Amino acid sequence: MLESSTVSSTGVGAASIRRFYLYQLITRTEFTGGIWILYLTSRGFSLPQIGLAESAFHLAPVLLELPSGSFADLIGRRWSLAIGALLIATSATLLFAAPSFWVVLLAMFVNGASYSFRSGADQAYLFDALGEERHSFTGILGKLLGATYIVGGATLWIGAALSDISYAWPYALAIGTGLAGAWLAAGLTEPPRRAAGEQRHSAFQHLRDVRDALRQRPRVASMLVFSGGFWAAGTIAYLYLQAAFSDRGLTNSTIGLIIGGALVVNAAGAAFAGRAERYGSFRRQLVVLGILTSLGVIGLASGSIWLAVGAYIASNVLYGLLEPLMYAWFNRQLPSEQRATLLSADSWIFSLTMIVAFPLGGWFAERAGWAALFLVCGGVKLALTLLVYVAAQAVDRRNRMAA
Repeated sequence: MLESSTVSSTGVGAASIRRFYLYQLITRTEFTGGIWILYLTSRGFSLPQIGLAESAFHLAPVLLELPSGSFADLIGRRWSLAIGALLIATSATLLFAAPSFWVVLLAMFVNGASYSFRSGADQAYLFDALGEERHSFTGILGKLLGATYIVGGATLWIGAALSDISYAWPYALAIGTGLAGAWLAAGLTEPPRRAAGEQRHSAFQHLRDVRDALRQRPRVASMLVFSGGFWAAGTIAYLYLQAAFSDRGLTNSTIGLIIGGALVVNAAGAAFAGRAERYGSFRRQLVVLGILTSLGVIGLASGSIWLAVGAYIASNVLYGLLEPLMYAWFNRQLPSEQRATLLSADSWIFSLTMIVAFPLGGWFAERAGWAALFLVCGGVKLALTLLVYVAAQAVDRRNRMAA
């Protein structure tokens, strides 16, 4: 599925790429992904408190995304990936054993730090490791994301089913996968990124280079802003969907089965990204898929639980298709020397949005209901997508007039 021929010259060996694939599969397991909100509610925490805990998660990327991206670019992407995996284990330990809400906040912050050290560094590692095979990046990334979604879906359901016995089981498995991921990352071969004899810049100089790179690429800067808000609106809806389904009387294992199934169909969408890339421009792909996924989120407001589940499953197929197309576009626009940092900027904007919007979403849902929350989230996604379309049309008109 994730074939890797002998990658040479500017890339790394096939063995290291296979090791990276295994790292991605292990660190994308979701043993606690479908039940962490349910676990905290079982401990007596309220929805606003859970919203604050999610904000603590996103505070870490706001503070650490750019520094961790610089760490990956300057020190090494494999070490950034190893630290990220170790923090998975640390966070799971803290959250499960948390004696107070303050420790919950710390656990979520550490989990966010884990995300920071892995995001950007993983795609940057793969893109550079492929060397002369970079033209296959979209297809490979789509297949890899598809595989991680299948693993994530299966482990999410397993974790949810085990939580009906004891919450200790999914958290123990999360700790084990974090430790295994750290070991895998430490054994990766670092791909070369600088020309022979080129000196390594300081962190401050590196960030200045990143700033200059964005100034030279206004389309990339605009897409980073769009991407952060677009993904945040969907994430808010999907995370609170756990509690919404629980309020409708579904058991933990049933909720895990639905969310896990969504990840599996997400994988199906991602697997076709390489083929879908051949049809139409990236702009058209983004607008069409953006509108359809927005309608899927709006569908979560349906009074029929089966229609809501159907909308959730359908939107995940489209999400799976859109994600690799979007990240492949980003990677092709970015210089290798600042790639991890610039990719981290996307996560930074996403997390900055989530810090404010996620607890606000919990507060809003308690007062207006789940349907109103899902309508707002879908409406925001739709508005952002249409804004991209209108802005792109305006740029085309200016270019035609200038010609």
